[in-house]
Amino acid sequence: MASFLERVKNTIEKYQMLAVGDVVLVGVSGGPDSIALLNILFLLKEQYQLNLFVVHVNHMFRGEQARREAEFVAELAENLGLGYKILDRDVPKLIREQGLSPQEAGHQVRKQIFLQLGREIGAQKLALGHHAEDRAETLLLHLIQGTGLEGLAGMPPVNGWTIRPLAQAYKDEIINYCKENQLTFYLDPSNKKTIYLRNKIRLELLPYLKKELNPQIVESLLKLENIAAEDNRFLDELTDKLLPDFLISSQKGKLILSTTKLNGEHPALKRRIFRKVYNIMRPEEQGLSFNHVEKLAELCQADKGAKQLNLPKAIVVKKKYDYLEFLDEKVHFTERNEGFTALWEIPGRVELSKNHTFNAFYTDTKPDGFKDFYQVTLDGDKIGSPLTIRQRKPGDRIKPLGMQGTKKLKDIFIDQKIAKEVRDNVPIVCWSEEIIWLPGITLNNDYKVSSDTKMYLNLELIWDEYV
Repeated sequence: MASFLERVKNTIEKYQMLAVGDVVLVGVSGGPDSIALLNILFLLKEQYQLNLFVVHVNHMFRGEQARREAEFVAELAENLGLGYKILDRDVPKLIREQGLSPQEAGHQVRKQIFLQLGREIGAQKLALGHHAEDRAETLLLHLIQGTGLEGLAGMPPVNGWTIRPLAQAYKDEIINYCKENQLTFYLDPSNKKTIYLRNKIRLELLPYLKKELNPQIVESLLKLENIAAEDNRFLDELTDKLLPDFLISSQKGKLILSTTKLNGEHPALKRRIFRKVYNIMRPEEQGLSFNHVEKLAELCQADKGAKQLNLPKAIVVKKKYDYLEFLDEKVHFTERNEGFTALWEIPGRVELSKNHTFNAFYTDTKPDGFKDFYQVTLDGDKIGSPLTIRQRKPGDRIKPLGMQGTKKLKDIFIDQKIAKEVRDNVPIVCWSEEIIWLPGITLNNDYKVSSDTKMYLNLELIWDEYV
């Protein structure tokens, strides 16, 4: 039977993960997986003439312990004679500011760091220590949260420049390899906390499935992932090949698609075209949600109504005649005189324009310091995601804070002495079809915080007039 090291080498060769002379950025947390990964790559350094560079990210969750782990990784890289970078990122602050989960925030930070550092050192590959159970857990996580084909192919052995040499290895094997080779590693105590969904899957769901339903559940899930990955790769290549047929124009910060051609295509291809165009404009982001893609499909077919949709990270889509215009607002500042609609998934942020950003986050205690209607706290138990930010429509009404009856927005604007020429630019925030917040003016009395409120939804409009 082949040794653990030989089987990892076989995985590297099977998926052609390394080429002679590769510059490889290696993500090292200090845990057993990344330590085993670095050790194996170092053993292969001469064979492949690799230039290895170590990166460690301190997410600043665990104080002194995290600092010791960062120092340990730095010392390890120095002892091996490898270049390295230790980076601190205040992920708890990012969670508070953007309403992200710890996992989402950590992933976002690491992805940005890996891309930036990879460009700086000229890396061809990014090596990560994900193993077989990690891949199975990720597939289950995506299934539970809702996913498409791309989510089923969540952690393939090779994905673009990312390689996972331990993709076919198991956790117990990795621990044993570290112990047999006297490799020091750290264990993250937060991995045992079942408050995180991934940990519940790892510690409870996967063991249950293995014991009660299928002892080979990990292998079965990886078969599904491999099939999905191949299908997804084929469809991605097909989308790349067909995209020019739908493009009317392509220039910096602006892509224009034919709605006539899109509306005649299968919904599956149409969705992929939308995702591909967004990925071209925002390659560093994770991509569009299902809701965003469906809203794009509606906009593509719309004859009347909303003519504009705001996507994450300042990408605006306008419907004009028989085409969709995707605009990067960081390149083109667009005036909002044709109507606008923005989908706002909460918790999270959405940029309505270069100088208007909406932010939503939940707390289990009522926050202090909200002094005006640009920052409000509502009953989060009564509101779901996504919210919609839109322009006013004829007949709009709201039940203002402190009132039992509704009032026309037109009358509210008159009372507030808001000039006619700017009323169409006032963003209106809705849950379902009901207006729940007029930033800077009032909120809906039906959604105010009460003694029964368990979860507080905090909404804020960050308005920088100097951007």
